[in-house]
Amino acid sequence: MPNTAYRQSPRLSSCASLCLAAAVLGGPATLALAQGGASTRTVALSETQMKRQNLARMLRPIDIEFQQEPLSNVMTFLEEYTGADLDPLWITDRQPVGLDEDAEITITAKGLTALRLLELVLDQADADLLYSGGSTWQMSEWGSIQIGPKERLMRKRRLQIYDINDILFEIPNYPDVPEIDLQQALQSNEGGGQSPFQEGNQDIERVPKQERAEALVDLITAVVEPETWDIGADIRYYQGTLIVSAPDYVHRALEGYPWWPATATAASAVNGRRYVSFNLETGISEVIEIAKDPVIAVVPGGGAGTGGPGGGGG
Repeated sequence: MPNTAYRQSPRLSSCASLCLAAAVLGGPATLALAQGGASTRTVALSETQMKRQNLARMLRPIDIEFQQEPLSNVMTFLEEYTGADLDPLWITDRQPVGLDEDAEITITAKGLTALRLLELVLDQADADLLYSGGSTWQMSEWGSIQIGPKERLMRKRRLQIYDINDILFEIPNYPDVPEIDLQQALQSNEGGGQSPFQEGNQDIERVPKQERAEALVDLITAVVEPETWDIGADIRYYQGTLIVSAPDYVHRALEGYPWWPATATAASAVNGRRYVSFNLETGISEVIEIAKDPVIAVVPGGGAGTGGPGGGGG
């Protein structure tokens, strides 16, 4: 295990681990929790709740130092420390695109969240993968956190439609305040008269809606995961909507997560790229409390189980 220095010791017992066994992904799951000789309690969780819990767990603060530690050890430590369900996509004989378990990590973190530490670790681990855009994390459909090269995560694309009519709408400009005669206005309305609000006497040249939409698409592909659009992601405009086929990490950069409070989500631009970050707030206190609990297993319909739904992420 890595050399560690904590300001706050983990709440999880050394034997705590998170396992996912899913014969059916569509229905609710049962969360079985136990620690030492304590009695087991169960909480019914939906896939959305599982996603919120895993993200909340990864927002725990951490102070730690790794010195030439194998990436596999770092991932194991993060999973045991946070209790989150992490799914690293390793290089295997059948999967040449993935994370290198033996990549050495040397990093010191003070006052960071476990999620931010994970991102910094990936920056260091994927130095040889920059040709494909590097590595990142995303939420799987059942709520685990998949970690690996973007090229591999690209295989888990989903189709989503975004309504952009409000972005494309142009507010008319009325430079001259009209003088309205109420009686005349009522008479004009009865006869189908002209509106007293006019955009001045000069002709205003408007950019067609289609061109404005194309400009928005160009902006998105330039600042939101630019490399991703060259390796499989697709975005198209159609009748006031953007139709986007992309992996979860691209949709996260576009709109955050709908199941996470907007007030606890922040978007920023760094070096011409868009990033979305998350934080905990009192509005999701129930998620925070559950995130502190040690988790032994998540299994459909109750009972104990081990293993994972497919593993590896494809």
